[in-house]
Amino acid sequence: MRLLNVNSTSQVTWVLLFFSLMTTQAVELLPEYVVRAWHFDAENLGIPADVTRIGRVEIDRSLANSVPDLLATEANLFFSTVPGSTKVSMRGFGEGSGLCTLILVDGQPLNPSDMGRINWEQIPLDSIESIEVLRGGHNVLYGDKALSGVIKIETRRTDERRLNIEGRVGSFGTSQASASGGFGGDAWSISGGVFREVSEGYRDNSANETRSAYLTAGRTFNGSDDLDIRIAFGKSDLTYSGGLIHEDYKSNPRASSNLGNQGSENQYATATARWEGQRDWGSWEVLSGYDHSEIDWTFGAESYGKNVQDGFSFKPRARLELGERLAFIFGYDLLYDQLDFTKYLDEAHTLVPTEAALSERRISPFAFAEYEYTDRLTVSCGARYEWVRFEVDSLSYDQSQLQPINGANATNGRPPRRNPNYKNPPDILPDKSFAELIHQEGMAAEISLNYRQNENLSLWLGYDRVYRYPVFDERASYQGYDLAENINKDLDASEGDNYELGLKYASGSQEFYATAFLLLMKNEIIYDSMVWNAALIPQGLNINLGPVRRTGGDLSYRYTAADWGLSVRIAYLQTEQQSGVGRGYEVPLVPDFHTASQIWWEPLTGLRLRWIHRYVGERFAGGDFTNDEQKIDDYHLFDAHVEVDASANYRVFLKVDNVFDCLYAESAYSGLYYPGDGRSISLGMKLNF
Repeated sequence: MRLLNVNSTSQVTWVLLFFSLMTTQAVELLPEYVVRAWHFDAENLGIPADVTRIGRVEIDRSLANSVPDLLATEANLFFSTVPGSTKVSMRGFGEGSGLCTLILVDGQPLNPSDMGRINWEQIPLDSIESIEVLRGGHNVLYGDKALSGVIKIETRRTDERRLNIEGRVGSFGTSQASASGGFGGDAWSISGGVFREVSEGYRDNSANETRSAYLTAGRTFNGSDDLDIRIAFGKSDLTYSGGLIHEDYKSNPRASSNLGNQGSENQYATATARWEGQRDWGSWEVLSGYDHSEIDWTFGAESYGKNVQDGFSFKPRARLELGERLAFIFGYDLLYDQLDFTKYLDEAHTLVPTEAALSERRISPFAFAEYEYTDRLTVSCGARYEWVRFEVDSLSYDQSQLQPINGANATNGRPPRRNPNYKNPPDILPDKSFAELIHQEGMAAEISLNYRQNENLSLWLGYDRVYRYPVFDERASYQGYDLAENINKDLDASEGDNYELGLKYASGSQEFYATAFLLLMKNEIIYDSMVWNAALIPQGLNINLGPVRRTGGDLSYRYTAADWGLSVRIAYLQTEQQSGVGRGYEVPLVPDFHTASQIWWEPLTGLRLRWIHRYVGERFAGGDFTNDEQKIDDYHLFDAHVEVDASANYRVFLKVDNVFDCLYAESAYSGLYYPGDGRSISLGMKLNF
């Protein structure tokens, strides 16, 4: 049945493509653009990489609710979601996908240093100027976590006076409101905005609230050097609804397995600065940033914790032009991440059984060269070396000594009794406490060819030596949960070889891009639940898996006429574990196909209609490395948008997501399903001055 669904979708796709090619009506030329994500500014057809750029116009017209919503429809990215966490999946890494994709906001990594959630809420869409999605390995220019791809978000600046106000209300008690504005002159600019979202959630016990604000300032010096500074802060409150067994998922997907006592409160602040300039010899830029978050989480009675993370980055780089054909790029990244963790036994946060401090320092110089061998053929290659210093200090205390009295209330009429074991401070448990310092080093490399047949067509071929270092959760059991080892000193970075072949065609109203890839991982990191401890008790450990093979491709087509247009994006992927208990089986949570297509029509001036279709194929549930369990069903989602320009500055819109109220699971782990949202309707307006 799944193949029939995919084939039906493909047939519709080719019919649309044929119709667009045969049409004789007037067309609207697609705008040319340069991409900042590769070798500084460069024209898209000159880049040997699979790049999707989403500009401010596309963001505004998408009517998306969030960054994941935007990327799913405009870039065909697949997101695997459980309550409290939305992970982007690129190139088929399943449960670990979120750790293999680097997310940058003005050059500052948004990825947490542990396995925690990416805080997408801290990036309101109104604050974004553009997003570039780079598929494939990009470790040489971007460093750790850029193994399967990079999502590069650039926030808005302005050199003119503007005011934007947007509001919407919708199903499930959802409301959004944002306001932003700015003003500036020839050499300076200031802009800022505020955002608030409140929702009761589609499922029981899934309410959430987000508030954020940002401020940017820019200054131009000597007509060529630019300095941009941005600060942002906010707070997100999330409630986790929990997974459902298959029968409950089918009969009542809005139910919750939690009682509303599980969730998190996240307070964050970020600051970024970019200083860049042009000289006769080339160009340069310096990126620096700081990210701070405090996460208070609750997972039911006697399970509370606080996670404080700080991240710093400093990234100078320069592009040196050596004649007309040779360019040399060099730079280095300095990164520092720190995590302070405290576990509590009570809601008042007074009883501490475990606390830990973790840190990681990195320095990674890189060099890159581009050479125009002929007017049509460009060769590029580069390498990065990375040194990592990881340090952890974890303390676990004797829980019997934490409370001064036994029992919070009197029993049988007797008053509470003093705890004879109480000690302040309590004794440290040596078998569960540890301190360790680990040094690691590694390298990435790449080489690529880009052949420009003419101004409309290019072909490219690339190889990348890719890597990803373990995050804090993979290295150590600092949360107080038992593993076979407190810290795995033998855990190496994930490494592999990525090969890509691509074609790009852009002419007038049409764009067509195609990429095929082969990714061979050698020591991918996974969690093995059957690793035994010294007492011969299976407790689990993160280990380096043997070889994993991934093959696939991405296709995208876009056509734009004067009053209508369409786009089609298709991703195909096959995975195979080549060793261990899962040998010969697929990687869990990886669909064979996922597509995103849309068609828009403007029948009258100021009236715009859009129809969006997304398809996600079947996939095995999380943790099912031997492919024994029932697959998660494939699904089709359809969205409909209506926009009306009431005046030159005022727009109203109607947005209907999941028009046919399709029942689908965004993810599933160990027999528990996490339903996606049912049909939702929202009404909104936008004011632009």
